Amino acid sequence: MAETTPYRVTASIEIAADPSAAFRAWLDPAQAARFLAAGETQVAQAEIDAREGGAFRIVMEGEEGRYEHHGRYVLIDPPRRLVFTWISAGTDWRLSLVTIRFRPIAGGVRIDLEHEGLPDSERAGRHQRGWRTILEKLVRAGL
Repeated sequence: MAETTPYRVTASIEIAADPSAAFRAWLDPAQAARFLAAGETQVAQAEIDAREGGAFRIVMEGEEGRYEHHGRYVLIDPPRRLVFTWISAGTDWRLSLVTIRFRPIAGGVRIDLEHEGLPDSERAGRHQRGWRTILEKLVRAGL
């Protein structure tokens, strides 16, 4: 039986982009490389097999080093919802789950992200800040 933790974080943003374009950006390696890196890091590698059950690998790189993240796509429901597992040093290499919802709004899309199954409150806080910066970079990516 999988161990679960009560630690989860959420982040939201509204952007002037077509919901379908915003959704596709998360699944296209070239586009994901423009925003899918927390804080001051950049994407050094983005490997994405964009299908349910397909795997991804994102390597973030910054002055402090390289940070590998990987997982599998659980649900791909364009352009409404994307669900994937997330495993990294920040999760103690344990399985966690990310759900992203895309909702059309006047002039764009609202993106609501939830990451659950984080190991403790300190790392939940780090992930909270990280996902916020990723969403901010998504806005600057200019979909």
